[in-house]
Amino acid sequence: MEITSQLINNETVIKLSGRLDAAWSSSVDKALQDTIYAGSHKIALDLEQVSYISSAGIRVLVILIKNLKALGGTFRLINASPEVSEVLNLVGFMQLLSTLKQGTVTTNTLPNSQHEVEQLQLADNEYLVYTLHKHASQLGEVIGDSNLTGHELTMSTLPVNHDTWIIGQGCLGTSPYEKNSAGELLAVAGLAIALPGDAEQADWIQKEQELTPQVGVFHGLSVSGNFRYLLRFGETAGSLPLKLSELTKAALEICACDTVSFVALAETAHLIGAVTQLSPEQYPTDFFAFPGIRDRLLFTAEPAYANETCLIIGIISRNPAHPLASQLRPLADDSDLSIHAHAGIVPFSPIKKGYIELTESLDKFMNAQTIRGVLHLLNDDRDGVGVGESYLRRGALWCAPVKFNGESLT
Repeated sequence: MEITSQLINNETVIKLSGRLDAAWSSSVDKALQDTIYAGSHKIALDLEQVSYISSAGIRVLVILIKNLKALGGTFRLINASPEVSEVLNLVGFMQLLSTLKQGTVTTNTLPNSQHEVEQLQLADNEYLVYTLHKHASQLGEVIGDSNLTGHELTMSTLPVNHDTWIIGQGCLGTSPYEKNSAGELLAVAGLAIALPGDAEQADWIQKEQELTPQVGVFHGLSVSGNFRYLLRFGETAGSLPLKLSELTKAALEICACDTVSFVALAETAHLIGAVTQLSPEQYPTDFFAFPGIRDRLLFTAEPAYANETCLIIGIISRNPAHPLASQLRPLADDSDLSIHAHAGIVPFSPIKKGYIELTESLDKFMNAQTIRGVLHLLNDDRDGVGVGESYLRRGALWCAPVKFNGESLT
């Protein structure tokens, strides 16, 4: 990203050239705020040479305008590229400005009394269980082929709708650039997060007005439908952190089903996992061969992301059948349970207790505008050297029975 500025008739014209995404949003935000600090309260932003803008970039613009309004300044957007203009039109940018000016906030939060709730003791842990849709079940699809043998891969394009979640190897958008840098991906209810295989910085895009994020997926899982239950855990003072395996087993028991879809927002004790270091199109035929695997997968050699906040999306299944089984890995060597879960991590933000809505909570989750990391969660149970699995302190988990590719719910 190239950033230049010029003072013309008491207005500072700032010209950007490149991609206004998560990797560059902080630098652009600093340049804009430095302009205000320098005493210029009239700013024109030239985006003619900006080829792409993500939700991180949009939020930079919203913060700038909010600050200028507080100072009685002015803001103009000039020469936006066709790609940027399309996105800004889809998100209803002028309407967003109007909402900021009015200072109005609307939510769809329902009072707890509208949901049946009970307290359950499972194993050594207590849960508050809210029944959201008593007979709800979800439908799932296995996308692509996870067999890493160097065969030609096809990328599927999927919308991230309000009742959809997606995990796998993929990217934000479907341009050739995005496709060639695909990596760890998770998306739910209009929010998509991706860590390119050739980069250290994760990016994200979120539904705004008429803009529904699109993701490209080489292989992974997609699930749609309503969640049946909301589980709250760790809300009692002094509660010990839960293993991810304990939490997902509780979801299986509460849903009374062999395959369960789940989305969790939680405060972390720590996380264990790995990330790919290259795009699926670059996978060699011996992907898992040693020692090359060390250059292709980056593992958490010790517990990571302690005391942060995370979004986890996944599937847990007892003795899964093909093709779902190809996307899951055993929870432990001696377990009949298998799991596939991805996590996106942001700076610590406490999770509100009691009943919460997923979409509203995702908005708060992204308030920091910073993705600390993305992980494919693992249980490292190697004898003597394994670092174990992920632990969560407290939070919320939405879950439902799910069937894949025509399977029957059991």
